[in-house]
Amino acid sequence: MTLRLTSDGRNHATIWIADAVVLALLLQLPRSQWRPVLVAGLIANHLANDVVRGFAWGHILYGAINIGQAWVAAIFLQRRLATSSILSDMRTLGLFVLWGGLITPAVGGLLGSLTTMALYQQPFTPSFTRWFFSNALGIVVATPFFNSIWDGSYARFHRGKSVAQRWKMFGLLAGYAALVHLVFMQGEMPLLFLPVCALVLLTFPLGRHGIKAGILITAIIGTLATIADRGPIALMDGDLLTKSAFFQFYLIMTLATCLTVVAIITSRAEFSAKLDDRDKSIRMILANSPDAVLGFDGHGCCIFAGGPTQAMLDMAADRLVGVTLTQLTEKWPELEGFLDGRDTVVELQSRQGFCVEASFALLDPVSAGSGAVITFHNITARALRERELTRKVFTDDLTQVLNRAGFHQGLHEVLKEGVTCSLALIDVDYFKEINDRFGHDRGDEVLSRIGQFLRAETRATDLVGRIGGDEFAILFRADATTAAKVCRRILDRCRQLNGLIEGGHPEHVTLSCGIAQMMPGWGKAQLFRTADEALYEVKAQGRDAVRLRA
Repeated sequence: MTLRLTSDGRNHATIWIADAVVLALLLQLPRSQWRPVLVAGLIANHLANDVVRGFAWGHILYGAINIGQAWVAAIFLQRRLATSSILSDMRTLGLFVLWGGLITPAVGGLLGSLTTMALYQQPFTPSFTRWFFSNALGIVVATPFFNSIWDGSYARFHRGKSVAQRWKMFGLLAGYAALVHLVFMQGEMPLLFLPVCALVLLTFPLGRHGIKAGILITAIIGTLATIADRGPIALMDGDLLTKSAFFQFYLIMTLATCLTVVAIITSRAEFSAKLDDRDKSIRMILANSPDAVLGFDGHGCCIFAGGPTQAMLDMAADRLVGVTLTQLTEKWPELEGFLDGRDTVVELQSRQGFCVEASFALLDPVSAGSGAVITFHNITARALRERELTRKVFTDDLTQVLNRAGFHQGLHEVLKEGVTCSLALIDVDYFKEINDRFGHDRGDEVLSRIGQFLRAETRATDLVGRIGGDEFAILFRADATTAAKVCRRILDRCRQLNGLIEGGHPEHVTLSCGIAQMMPGWGKAQLFRTADEALYEVKAQGRDAVRLRA
């Protein structure tokens, strides 16, 4: 068809699209499947020349040169292109124009023009110019269109549209075709800018596929008008070859302009889609995260919140958005260290009983006024494990009261508070005889029972410890008189141990107790020394009694 419309039978066609069909198909196939395509293209090319020009064996050379162009261009483009989509970006377009629109048409034009000189006695320069521009124009304009057909892009694009969207797409292309026809079929005004502007507008609703179809429409209508010496290009001075070369340059520049626009649109759309996906992913992660996360802008205002905020902070995520960090510290004073940079990690207790660790981090530590993120992590289980470990470390295994280290640590904390307190030191009377007479198992049972009595008769705020083999200590948060009453009850209960121990032994167990009340100016050593003196007096006077000493 292009030979019949754009050639007089002795020279080359003004536009040659057949090579674009072959090149587009080769770019979609592995090289192992190229041979049938190349053979079919060679036969079709030879038949086309025979139909228009009459049979000649030399037409095989035309076919071989044209198919050779597509073959060479496909080899180099497949090696260098990361994708089979020719208009995927400006680099890909540049490589395509270089090999498909310059190098291979130039080599083909050289060989084809020599063949034309031999077959039809046509001068070399016009023949070369016509071959070069016709093949380059056909490849540059039509290859992207057929490439999208062979790789299924147009089909997927079409299937992804609703019926209304498809009619809108066809209407836009039809309107664009009417505009191009109007521009190229009149020769009074140079309106070549109108198709460019319209094609740029088509990139917004139709994207890259609209460019390919629009360029092909422009090429077909513009070529026919140029051959017929009509339209804006006909206003130029020069022969048909000069006008065809200008038209090819016009199409390439239009394609490059529109591709730049669609590249920007596509990149922004892809970037926006990635941001949306990332935002959805972050929101999904936060919604299902065991941690609560609050994000603050440079002014300290919460801009997003996610995770179990209700359980950890007693506030729903949507209520936290808009709350400032200062307002948050009013409810959680533990977070005040975040405001002046004193703390980056603090612990707080929620109303639901959770132990929460809050971690503070600036988004950009170097930049002033940077936003920040606070992560709230539920450490209840860890805190319980730590408490249990601490309890085991500071608890006597036999009696389940504090061991010596645990008692002295607790005593140190109470003395720092400066509250009224009294220390009672308790010994089991004649405990060595109990062990020697009844065995260590009975002795351990006695100590275990005494530990139970001590815990039962004291309050949770009192400290009870085993500080030696048969030595116990109680730190009462009370005066010495109150402490003495409690200790007498403990001694009374111990005298009943005979009925509580298996086998009925020992017959009776007694305790000796010395008590001292903490006085102003005393230290821990003085308190222990005074209580120990009271205990010594009890033992010297017959044991089984309680003695106070100031």
